[in-house]
Amino acid sequence: MVGIMKLWIPLLMILFCVLLLSVLGALKKNHGWGELLIEECWGQPKVEECTRKCSRSFKCEERNQKCCWTYCGNICWENDKTLARLL
Repeated sequence: MVGIMKLWIPLLMILFCVLLLSVLGALKKNHGWGELLIEECWGQPKVEECTRKCSRSFKCEERNQKCCWTYCGNICWENDKTLARLL
């Protein structure tokens, strides 16, 4: 009787872990192609601005910033700075 119970405990643990992982995998949000497109930053960012990196889904923490790509990678850059440097 004890031998049978010893076999059931690892089996139940594996079943529980597999079910838990499958539920957590379904909660992940998929992003569309339009959200994953990124444009080039117009202008040359400073070294300090290159430290503000975008998230993996190309989002920025601050609302007045957008994610764009430059020579130093994908960075969060302020929208008005791009227009001011062009003019």
